[in-house]
Amino acid sequence: MPSYCLSDLVYGRTDNVAKTTYTWNMTNVLPPETGLKVQGVYHQYTINKDINSNATVSIINKHANGNGNIYELNDNWDNIAGNTKIGFELVTPSLGTSWGDGSIGVDGEATLSDVTIAYNYMFDPCFIPLSDPSCPDFKNALYQYLLDNNLINNEPTIDDPYYNEWVKFQLEQKVKEEKKEELKAKIKEEEAKEERSLETALSVAGAAEKIADPMKQLSMMQQMAAVGKLEMYYGATMDGGTYTDTAELKDGIITDNYRALRSLAQDKSHRVMVRLQYDK
Repeated sequence: MPSYCLSDLVYGRTDNVAKTTYTWNMTNVLPPETGLKVQGVYHQYTINKDINSNATVSIINKHANGNGNIYELNDNWDNIAGNTKIGFELVTPSLGTSWGDGSIGVDGEATLSDVTIAYNYMFDPCFIPLSDPSCPDFKNALYQYLLDNNLINNEPTIDDPYYNEWVKFQLEQKVKEEKKEELKAKIKEEEAKEERSLETALSVAGAAEKIADPMKQLSMMQQMAAVGKLEMYYGATMDGGTYTDTAELKDGIITDNYRALRSLAQDKSHRVMVRLQYDK
């Protein structure tokens, strides 16, 4: 029973249903997955006959409800020599539960050998979402199941097939409620911050209006003056002491600084020479 998965759908083909018998029961052939659909029939057989004889090979599946055939293939071999045929026929996908008993047979002067009949099928593993927690719609299906069975606020028995899922669901609901409460608290805090910011802005705006009004300014100045007077000067005390060093004059004589006198004389001569240039 080879199968493969593509885009979350499982595709496969049955074993040869005509390996030991030319009639078969489809309930023993197709996998039991819910929602499985037959989408094609593979056939291979060898017909043994004389070229001048007439024969028809028929592959049939009855409808499971008993009304006629859900599938029928008739190969006409009149005046054709015996040979081997291999074919595959696509059919409109239909539920495997609609396919009844199958058979292959020959009508006329001929026999069959080396017969192979197999059915191609596909199914969605999540056709019933509750079949697997990994199914995309599992949570919604579980919620509906709990709702239908009045188990949203009531604990199911330990024997319930979805008891573990119910426990997980309750835990997830608790986490969601906690997150909602956290979000509400955060929104409330943000609103309070915005309200405080608005109050601050309004208080500043009111102060600006008071400052811009001359009468308000005079009132504010009077209030400031009534608070108290500022000290114009501040007293400061520095730590000090007695300076004991004294200057002494040796021999009681102060001599002239002849170097300084010469410098002054040179400066006077320079000024006289410069002045003579403008007095000419």
